[in-house]
Amino acid sequence: MRTKVWRSTMALATLAAAVLLLPAGARATEWCGENGLVRFSFAAGDSLVEVLKTGEPENGVTLVEVYAWLTDVDPVAKDGDRFLRVGGFELRLTIEGAEGFILKQDFPTKVLNVGRKTGEVVAGLQPGQRLVDGRTFLVHWQVMFQGRPENVRFGLDPDGAASCGTIEGCPEAGPQMLYVGVESGDQLGDAFGGGYVPAWLNPTGEPDRTPVRGKQSYAEVGRYQKR
Repeated sequence: MRTKVWRSTMALATLAAAVLLLPAGARATEWCGENGLVRFSFAAGDSLVEVLKTGEPENGVTLVEVYAWLTDVDPVAKDGDRFLRVGGFELRLTIEGAEGFILKQDFPTKVLNVGRKTGEVVAGLQPGQRLVDGRTFLVHWQVMFQGRPENVRFGLDPDGAASCGTIEGCPEAGPQMLYVGVESGDQLGDAFGGGYVPAWLNPTGEPDRTPVRGKQSYAEVGRYQKR
C-alpha cells in the first residue's frame, strides 16, 4: 500500500518569485544538477534517527514525528559566489507498507506552500534556510497509523518535483526533489535536484537503506563547481 498526494502544477521559480513579491516569470530557471540527499528522522534535532521501532499502540494508534532534512550537500559556487541558502523546494512524501494519515505539517521558517495536499510541498521560504555543514531542515510531519504497523517505508515520489518538466535538462536527470537558492544571492533561478535515503518504521528484518538518486550530478552539468 502506498500513500501519496497528487501533482501540483505551480512552477518552483514562479512560486519563489511570488514569495518575494516579484512578477511571475520574472526570471528563467536553470537546471544545475543533483547535489544532496533528503534524509528522514523520527526525532527532533540534528541527530538523525532513520529507523524506529515503536512499542504497543496508545489508544489503538501509533503516532510518529517525521522530520525531513536536506543533507550531503557539497559546498559549491558559481562565478565565485557560494550557494548558501535554500529559498524554495518541491517534494512529495510517500508512505509504503501501511496507510498513514498525516495530521500535521509545519516548517522551520516563514513559508508559502501551495502543495495541494498535506505531504506535498511546493514552498518558498523567507528568508531562506541556511546550509550548515551541508545540511538544512526542511519540513516536519506528524503521522498516525492504526495499530502497530510493520515494515513501513518513508520516501519521496519523484512526481513531487513538479517543476522539473518545465526546466530544460531536468526531466532526463530524474531528480526525486528540487530546490532553488535565494534572491539575495542571485540564485533564485538555480534549480538543484536531490535524492533521498529511505527511512523505516518497525522493520522486521534488515531494511534497505540504499539511496535513491537522479542521473546527473552538479559536476556533470558544470554550472557550479565544488569549493
